[in-house]
Amino acid sequence: MHIKLRLKLKREWLIIIFLSVIIVAGGIFFIVKYLTTDKENLENEQNVLETVVIETEQDKILKKYEKLEFAYNSTIDEIESVVADDNINLAILKENLTQILISIEEEKGKVNENITDSAKRATTTRTKQLNELLEMSKEVLAERIVEINENNKKLTIDNRKLYYNLKKSIDRFEKEKSKNIGLNEEVGQIKLRIQSLEAEGLNTGREVKLLKKEKDEVERKLIESNKTIKIQNEQIQDLGEIIRKVNVDCYYIYERGNPMEEAKIYLTSQGISEKFVKYFIRKKPNIYVEFKIAKDLFGPEIKKVELKLYNSLNVEIYSSVKLVNSEQLKIIIPNKNFSAAKYSISLKAGDEDLILDERYWLKISK
Repeated sequence: MHIKLRLKLKREWLIIIFLSVIIVAGGIFFIVKYLTTDKENLENEQNVLETVVIETEQDKILKKYEKLEFAYNSTIDEIESVVADDNINLAILKENLTQILISIEEEKGKVNENITDSAKRATTTRTKQLNELLEMSKEVLAERIVEINENNKKLTIDNRKLYYNLKKSIDRFEKEKSKNIGLNEEVGQIKLRIQSLEAEGLNTGREVKLLKKEKDEVERKLIESNKTIKIQNEQIQDLGEIIRKVNVDCYYIYERGNPMEEAKIYLTSQGISEKFVKYFIRKKPNIYVEFKIAKDLFGPEIKKVELKLYNSLNVEIYSSVKLVNSEQLKIIIPNKNFSAAKYSISLKAGDEDLILDERYWLKISK
């Protein structure tokens, strides 16, 4: 009896020990599993954080351009779905957007790891302008789609919104040119101060150094302004083609032939500084009028354009006829004896006015 009891107790203890081993082993397994899982989760979180941290300025700029690429491609696809063979306006619109898309792809290719503050500012300006241009182009397309939905009635695109936006773009363009004149004036003044101090000689080294630093900064702004003017001019020309208008660029060359002083001085309705007015009156530089005419803008019967210059009394004082033998045309108005005053320019192809609002106004005074 005692032997059986001992065997029974021994068997029960063996079972308890066996179960304890299983419980302990299971606990260790779950602890190890928990720690391993926790470690993996921490590693995953670190990886996510590292992924966020390593997004560079290059990545951000590329994303901006990729977003623009997608928007332009979508708009081109939409045009292709509604464009009619006889609708020259939308055919030109599609071609312009396609060319801009190509330029976006080219600019993407130039983006590298060495992103300067200047490059970031230029990219922000460029992408903003491209977005504005796309929005204006979409308005033209929207007008076209409305017409198609109205049972294909006689196609006449309502250009009122486009005219309005185009005029706003031209206003910004003229303001940028006025700003450009001011920067040229500022650079000239700093150069004169530097020359004066260097002529004095003694104890002016520190002041000259500061002025040279200031000059470098103003010249940097001038370079950025020149780039902005070029981009704005191209965009206005592209939109102008849709409504058969041209954008006029009017200027004279200050100190031509002097590499240290030579500058393009824009002539706008805002006027120019006294320094540039005096130079214009004294040296009598020629006035240059440039504009772009797309090869498909007019029919074969249009082979020339006529420019006329009017004084403030609306009296014609100069005229010139130019054969349309290239897309980019330049007409030179010889400066015989122009006074400081307000003038206007008209451009015609046959009976059609090429300039928005018929005249381009310029003010040769403060």
